[in-house]
Amino acid sequence: MSRVRVFTNSVSDLSPEWAEKEGIILIPDTIAFGEQEQYLNNIDIDPPALYRRLETAEALPKTSHPNIAQYIEAFSSVEEEVLCICLTSRMSGSYNTACTAAKMMAEEGGHAPVTVVDSLQVSFGLALLAVEAARMAAAGAGVAEICRMLEEKKKRVGVYFAMESLQNARKGGRVGAIRVLAADLLKVKPLLMFRDGLVRDYGVVRGFDTALEKVIQRCCASAEPGGEIYVFHADRAELAEYVKGRLLAHDPTARVRIGWVGAVIGIYTGAGCVGMACFEK
Repeated sequence: MSRVRVFTNSVSDLSPEWAEKEGIILIPDTIAFGEQEQYLNNIDIDPPALYRRLETAEALPKTSHPNIAQYIEAFSSVEEEVLCICLTSRMSGSYNTACTAAKMMAEEGGHAPVTVVDSLQVSFGLALLAVEAARMAAAGAGVAEICRMLEEKKKRVGVYFAMESLQNARKGGRVGAIRVLAADLLKVKPLLMFRDGLVRDYGVVRGFDTALEKVIQRCCASAEPGGEIYVFHADRAELAEYVKGRLLAHDPTARVRIGWVGAVIGIYTGAGCVGMACFEK
């Protein structure tokens, strides 16, 4: 029986069904359209509904990470030792809030220990680490052993993606490291990756199709042979299936899974984002 229960943020973009299958507890973020409409991610709103709303929204919705009370309530819901793998501290206060919650619970006493880890990742990069941790926990590993694995493997998480438009990312102020500010007007698309806790660009090309091709090539060249690859998309299911086929043609032993870019991250990507997350060689 597992001695450790793994928690992570809903911005890991694990679906509730996927997380339950892996034994992971998701702590939901909040999405707010104005002051009156607030939704818990993956509870009150899912990715398809979010993208439909964005088509007519006059302004981007706001997001907020779980507060201290939400973390304490979640951590207190299990008897096992807690390992919470948070999204990157360089883009959110969620990690610091979880640490505060853990400290308060330790001072109060009467709870199983809580360990909080900064993944330096988000979306499916975070999902890779959370799933790996949950599988180790299910096999009987302790927190210290799992944390050693996380410290080693988070250096090898590769997340590469392309976006049809940068409009929402610019509106949301989430592209400070991307140097092509006029990309949409010039039909220039940056090749994007998530590295060291931030979104970065590693090249530019003309057109989204070319950008996606370059991203596929990057993933094929760097992915661990026979490893898991998560193909993610923002309302582009057919493209995701095409990418899966390309990856399997390159490495038939790869374990490729397709998932949606979730409602929180999808606010900043908008529809039309496609990418891959994998452990690199």
